[in-house]
Parts: sequence; structure tokens; C-alpha cells
Amino acid sequence: MVRQGDIIKINLNPKQGYRHYICLSHRLVSDYANIAVFAPISNTSRSYPLYVSLTGTETTGKVLLDQLVTIDYNARKYNYVETVPASLLTKLLETVKVIFQKNEKPTN
Repeated sequence: MVRQGDIIKINLNPKQGYRHYICLSHRLVSDYANIAVFAPISNTSRSYPLYVSLTGTETTGKVLLDQLVTIDYNARKYNYVETVPASLLTKLLETVKVIFQKNEKPTN
């Protein structure tokens, strides 16, 4: 079972073949819905507020928090790679929250 903070390598063909993803969803999502929310990991050199560099891991690259996907990982072949440190997971979850916040009305 994939847990929050786990990095897996999974094939999402026909998209791109095998790629690293990190699980961000709470265990209740996968426990009840048999899916999980993941963010892809890329070795892009681009900087963007929602691209968070991996630290304290063997896996290199940046977590692309603006490209979340929901995956039924049990229906696909995947390999567990590693689990990120708790401090990095906290940073990722704090950063990704902005995607789901309500827009404030602009002041004129």
C-alpha cells in the first residue's frame, strides 16, 4: 500500500512511461476510494513557487505541485522507491494548500 510521503515509480502510459511520483493524499483517501493523489517529480531547471526541490532523499528533482493527478495505483504496475523525510512532506503539504484556497476579492 502506498502511503503519504512515499515516492513510487509508476507507468501512466499512454502519457510518458515510467516516472517518479510522490503520494500527497491522506491515508483515508486510499483506504476508502482505492485511489491516491500524487504529484510528479521532474528534473526541470525551471523555478516556480509550486516547484519544491527534493531534499534528504536519494531521488533528485522537484515536486511539481501544480500538476496533481489522481491514480488508482493498484490497477497499474509501480515500484516503491523511498519515503521522504517528515519535514519535506510537511513543506510539500503546506505549499500545495494554495491550490485549494479561495480567491480573495481584489481591492479596487
